[in-house]
Amino acid sequence: MNVSKNPQSGFSLVELLVAVLILAVGLLGLAQLQITAMKTNSQSATSTAATALAQKVVEEIAAMNGDDPMFDGPGSGTWASPVTGSPVTVAGAGTYVITYDVTQVQAAGVDVTNVRRIEITVTSTSDVMHVLGNQTREAKAFTLKRAI
Repeated sequence: MNVSKNPQSGFSLVELLVAVLILAVGLLGLAQLQITAMKTNSQSATSTAATALAQKVVEEIAAMNGDDPMFDGPGSGTWASPVTGSPVTVAGAGTYVITYDVTQVQAAGVDVTNVRRIEITVTSTSDVMHVLGNQTREAKAFTLKRAI
């Protein structure tokens, strides 16, 4: 006896289970992609905040007078070690500590008169979200300033 399949018949239970399994694997991949996208956005926000803080300090130093005690020179005590400021909190991007270090500029091993090199370092106070795991965020900026 020949039994033919009715064209009106639906899917078998096995076919349905395979289709649901394939859909579930695809949705798990999308969920992981969403998590990675959120981490990348957070990483971008913290990187932008740290860089913006460093740029802000560079602009503040550029606006300072050249006779500020910060630029006095070695032996005055201001160059003994890097100066650390109080923590700065950026909404949605964390809390950062700004450190700057003033040094005498040298060219060919000779001090350049009245020119200082300022290195600004902005460091997060805690680990921030990163694609490769939580890490401390750090941004550096450099500027030159003529002292009087």
